[in-house]
Amino acid sequence: MVSLKTGSCKIRYPSLISLQLLCAVVFTLAQLQTENALAFGLLQQPTRRSSQSSQSRRFTQQLFARSYDRGGDQGRARKANHRQRTSGRVVFNTEDLVHQIKSSRNCFELGKVLRENPSLFFSEDSIRALIPKVAELKPKMSARDLSGMLNALAKARVPPRSQKVHEKLMLVLGELAGRKIEDLDARGIAMTLNAFAKKGLRDSQFLEMAAEAAIPIIGSFNAQDVANTVNAFAKMDHHHPILFDEVANAAIPIIGTFKSQDLANTVNAFAKMDHLHPM
Repeated sequence: MVSLKTGSCKIRYPSLISLQLLCAVVFTLAQLQTENALAFGLLQQPTRRSSQSSQSRRFTQQLFARSYDRGGDQGRARKANHRQRTSGRVVFNTEDLVHQIKSSRNCFELGKVLRENPSLFFSEDSIRALIPKVAELKPKMSARDLSGMLNALAKARVPPRSQKVHEKLMLVLGELAGRKIEDLDARGIAMTLNAFAKKGLRDSQFLEMAAEAAIPIIGSFNAQDVANTVNAFAKMDHHHPILFDEVANAAIPIIGTFKSQDLANTVNAFAKMDHLHPM
């Protein structure tokens, strides 16, 4: 015999009963219990979505699609960038990208194109348009423009075939930034150094000029600027003892403002350079 117990009810069946019949009985009993619970208000009947809510949802989607299609070149750039993020593949309209590069009137607009199209260096046509545009805007670039351009280039995705062009472009802009680096504030110096460190480009002359510009204004560096500066020198394996001493002197009074990552990067940089500060 097979026994089935549910609630206070106990049912006995012959041992030769089929498994299908047993499952049908269990399902029927469960359904009866659910119906009883619904009748006594113990469970809530699931409600269907109203046609009004579905219409509202469709209207919102259409409105978003229309707003997304506006904006000309910028709208197309956003859509291309969105496809890159969602699909993980390099997808963009080369013709539109070349047009955006050539129509950039200043460094701010060109830097924006670089930031919105991190896969620009996958297109040979885009590279051919970018190099003369940089040469055209180079005489007008301020120290702040150069810092922004270098950061945008540092975040770019670069395939092996475009590595040399990208590196040469960063070094040319870095050389110009070195001559104007005294015009940068603490954040600008730290960001420019971080751009070089991110790509592993070691330029000893640039690093010496950056250190000389940073030391007089080291007191204006915040925790993140301090961490980025010494971390960049450590990544490029360039030890500047005077800078590290001044950074330590500036960091000690604001040590309480350091985030865990900034503190770890700073301590790691001092350890990597084997620099001991006499406290």
